[in-house]
Amino acid sequence: MKFDELFEQRSLVASKLKDCIRDMGYTKVSFASQADISRPTLDKLLNGSIDNKSSFDRHLQKILKVLNMTVEDLILYHAAPTKVASATVFSQNAPEDHKMSDTAKKQYDLLLDVIDLCAIYY
Repeated sequence: MKFDELFEQRSLVASKLKDCIRDMGYTKVSFASQADISRPTLDKLLNGSIDNKSSFDRHLQKILKVLNMTVEDLILYHAAPTKVASATVFSQNAPEDHKMSDTAKKQYDLLLDVIDLCAIYY
């Protein structure tokens, strides 16, 4: 499938993108930041509701670059099977090489301290 034909197949592209992003461990926020696109634009792409072809093409190129995929790779992508039997919950599903900024670390530590205080007093 040619890149120009993808706009007509927006719903298929949206479905494949959702699978890729989820399987690679990104959140929507972290992926939008990595791809240098806004979260609302990513939502439009993932819902197949973007209606501007040039915007669609520009943002899809950024996304494919981050995913390190070609158009053909995206279209032929098969989602990883989900593990229904597992009851584990992961609260931090950022990519493995993601580094938290110093400010975020301080805020996270402060939040943990507040939670500890609440546990003591409630």
